[in-house]
Amino acid sequence: MGLRLVGRNDADRGAAPVGVRDVEAEARRRLSLLGYERHRARSLATGIEMPREVHIQHLQIMAIALALSSLDSIPDDYRSDVYWPVDPAQRGSTVRLR
Repeated sequence: MGLRLVGRNDADRGAAPVGVRDVEAEARRRLSLLGYERHRARSLATGIEMPREVHIQHLQIMAIALALSSLDSIPDDYRSDVYWPVDPAQRGSTVRLR
């Protein structure tokens, strides 16, 4: 339910610090935009491999999420594209279905 105890010092702190769950949520958001689950389900159902670009970007997103989550202090701007791989569509290339 997301309940927590609030102490006197919590009001001075402002927003809660960024946590591992926040980074995982951002990784899930980016995988959703990539269409990873759709490609994965299609691959499992038909036996046709998912596009290489999708697989590689999935691995990159998961590696970055793990790296950010393991930091002692996760940066407040963890959602920034600076940390995450660029979407192939933004580079001008397209992901084609085989």
